[in-house]
Amino acid sequence: MFRVIGAALLLVLAGCGTAPGGGDTVESQIGRQIEIRATGSPVLAKMWLDSVTPVTCTEPGSLPPNRGHYLAARIVLQTTEQYEPNWGWWMSAADFHTIDAEGAENGRGLLTSCLSPGSYLLDDFYLTDAGYYGVVLLDTAADHGTLVYRPHNLPNDIAGWHWEF
Repeated sequence: MFRVIGAALLLVLAGCGTAPGGGDTVESQIGRQIEIRATGSPVLAKMWLDSVTPVTCTEPGSLPPNRGHYLAARIVLQTTEQYEPNWGWWMSAADFHTIDAEGAENGRGLLTSCLSPGSYLLDDFYLTDAGYYGVVLLDTAADHGTLVYRPHNLPNDIAGWHWEF
């Protein structure tokens, strides 16, 4: 039963309210834990946005950013004993984007060979009761603004989160 619920509905408990430009996402703060849970289930994962900082590519043959800046969103993720990988939820760089003060998108998460392969947050299914740490790389027009995470693999009624950086 939890498999169906977990794949269908994940809710977020974090912060309160929304910020201008954050749309309907839940506001959080860098370093503050958010909890991800399926409706009627225990907490499945805990996540922290550790930092959002400019980054310089280190890998040979790296291309310059299309929008002007590469930013590294450093994420700490801990799945719980109740999380099951077959529920179909994981984080992807494509789930992240940045917006400016007016709410216009000005950056996207991407997968590229800019940083060493071990730097990136795993973009695949996670294991039960396991910890992950890594970077989501963003190509942005500015080095400050709002980072938005809208999961691609959750129901549309899950708005996502946003952080000012």
